Amino acid sequence: MKMIEIESTVDLQGKLTIPACLMEDLGLVPGDTVRLVCVSKSLDDPINTFGEILIASNGMAGLEEMEAEEWEISLPNELLEAANIPLSSDIEIICTEGAIIITAADLLDMIPDELCQLFAELGISPEAVRSVIKSGGFLDGQ
Repeated sequence: MKMIEIESTVDLQGKLTIPACLMEDLGLVPGDTVRLVCVSKSLDDPINTFGEILIASNGMAGLEEMEAEEWEISLPNELLEAANIPLSSDIEIICTEGAIIITAADLLDMIPDELCQLFAELGISPEAVRSVIKSGGFLDGQ
């Protein structure tokens, strides 16, 4: 997938002009219908709270299809081994300014801190909690 970003300004009549060259790159010709999709924080709030507009030929349906697609990243085993990341572990990808960090995911990060504290107070080790999460909610052997 390729993302194309342009900067444009709303004119005094409230219109936003998209350059013809971008329309050509998108395969759009005069008379084509496009849908503008606004991004909101809330399902109940129709306001464009993020100030983002997406242009999609088939509107939300196309975006939902893209979201539903399985995206895979393949990392060579040698790279994981060099970073001491077990081949069977889940990974976490962190994007920061100028860098992409790939690290072994800590399953405990999925659990609220209060619940982790409760497990500690009950004497349940972090390793046992990780094991339960990995096995789908059951202790190994049970």
